[in-house]
This record gives sequence, structure tokens and C-alpha cells, in this order.
Amino acid sequence: MRDNDLNKDPNETRRTSGNASAGQHGFLLAIDFGGTKIAMSTTTETGQRLHEAEIPTLAQQGAQSVMRRMFEAARALIATTTMDAGGALLAVAAVTPGIVEPDGIRLAPNNPGWDRLALHDELRKGFAIQCVGVETDVKAAALAEARCGALVDVECGLYVNLGTGLAAAAVIGGKVLRGAHGAAGEIGYQLRGVPGETLFADGGAPLEDFVSGRAIGERASALLGRNVTTREVFSMRDSVPQVKALLDDTFHHLGVHIANLTLMLDPSRIVIGGGMARIPGIADEIRSLLKRAVPYPPDVMIAAFGHGAALQGAIVAAGDAWRAQRVPTGLAPLRAVEPAL
Repeated sequence: MRDNDLNKDPNETRRTSGNASAGQHGFLLAIDFGGTKIAMSTTTETGQRLHEAEIPTLAQQGAQSVMRRMFEAARALIATTTMDAGGALLAVAAVTPGIVEPDGIRLAPNNPGWDRLALHDELRKGFAIQCVGVETDVKAAALAEARCGALVDVECGLYVNLGTGLAAAAVIGGKVLRGAHGAAGEIGYQLRGVPGETLFADGGAPLEDFVSGRAIGERASALLGRNVTTREVFSMRDSVPQVKALLDDTFHHLGVHIANLTLMLDPSRIVIGGGMARIPGIADEIRSLLKRAVPYPPDVMIAAFGHGAALQGAIVAAGDAWRAQRVPTGLAPLRAVEPAL
């Protein structure tokens, strides 16, 4: 959740584009299933935002509960958009943690029941619409940055998402590298090379379990002997030596792995997104290590869409899905979407 949204009703629907209208045809719906919240936006066919809403994810309640509450909120958002801007729903795109497959979503251990959730079919049936797109959230965020953000015209770039979990996406020639199974960039499963680490086959994600936002909160809670949130941990960095040491060690390990990715891909720019991108100085810390560690240090900057990059990626995906249904193969995808921060 954005810092300036902390006192807002999480179920609030917000008007985001005062002069926009759905126009002759209708509007699109983008959905981001985040670790702590589900963010939604209706947009014009060209990606201009109309209305937005957020609800808590409450993933531990199970996939069916999450989907039921999402549909309730989304239908209310659709109704508001129809009344205000006119038109009907044309296409839906959703982004989610994990690897989307037809019969379920793999590698989403923080979302119980996701492995049995046929998300594409659920969206198609639930919204009674044929034009549906689904994508991994971090790849969608990288697509947004490549199409209309910090990775525009970058021949080889890397998007690193630091949030509840940890993942990355490589952008080569304006396209997101998917890999043989759609799992390229799942760096949370990288080994730290320490004794006793829990590997994937045993339910672990070694790097994510050490450097992600969730892991930082858990490790600091164990260190201090009381439950603290990730935000509280960072607020104590300058005042509690134990916490400073924990965070310094965490970011050193993260920097080492980003340096290794840099040596493999030789990107000219690395973009940091996710909730932890808001931490003051995080780009400077990574940049400083890379200057010492790699022969050709890339630029390091915060994502143009910040921690909202995944939702912007869903907006781009919804537009692509709609245009793919309407126009001949070979036409260029939309680029003219402004960052809506």
C-alpha cells in the first residue's frame, strides 16, 4: 500500500483521470494480485486510467475467498466506470505472483490454493468475457517499464522487484525474457551457498527467504525477540545497531546476487521496483557495490512506476490483449501510456 494511502479505506474507488471517458467502445480492466493488496484499475483503450480500487489480498484465506472478494470489488468498479465514463468492459488482464499455467499457478507459495487456480478460465467465466490476459506480476512490471517507463529504448535491461517476495526480469530488445518454462528471473530460488539452507525441493526459496521484505521482518523479529513489521525494521536502522547490522548484511547479499546477474546479462540499466524500492538510498547501495564488482557497471535507478509497476503492467497487458483481438498481426504494440504515479 502506498504511504499516503494508509489512512484511506482500502475498498475505496478512486477517480484518476478527470477528463477521460471510455469512449465509443468501452473500457479495460487491469488487476494486480499483490502480496498484501489487490489493486485494480479501469482504463480507456489507450491505457488512460479511469477509476481505481484496492482491497486486502488476505491470501491465507485461500484462493476461492480471494477470487470471490476480487470479483465483488471489480464488479463495483466496473459499475462505477460504466456510470461515469460510459461503455462496457472490453478486456481484462490480471498479474499475479508465480508462473501462470493453464491449470494453476506455480511458484506462489504465499498464496494457498493458487497451484489449483486456473486463473484465465476463472476470469473469463467470472466476467463473462473472452478477451482475457494473465501474466506473472514481475514480468508485467518489467514490460511496463520497457514500454513506457525507465527501460524504454534500453537494449538490455534488468528489472528487480523487491517486495514481499523477490524476483527479477530481463528485458532484451524491448521484450521480456521468459525462458523455457516462463520462469526466467525467479531469483528467489538462487542458492546462498551456506550450510543447511532449504532448497526448492524441500519448500525453500533460499535467497528470497533471506533478503525479501517478508524475510527481513521475520529475521528482525527473531533477533529482537518480538514481532516487528518490515517498515518498523527500516525505521530502526539508524538507532538499533543489531538491526543496522542485519540490514547491512541483507543488502550486501542482495547486491552480490545482482552483481552476478549483471555479469551474466551485461545490462546497461537496472531498475528497482516493489515496495522496498521506497527505502531511501537503496539504489545508491546497489550502485556502489556494482561499481566495485563488475567491469561495466550499469545505471541503477528506481522504477518509473514505483511499487505500482505491476498494475501498470496489467494495464499494458489488457491493452495488448484487446488490440490483438481487434487488429491484424504485426502492428506495433501501444507505447503512449504515461506513468500514473
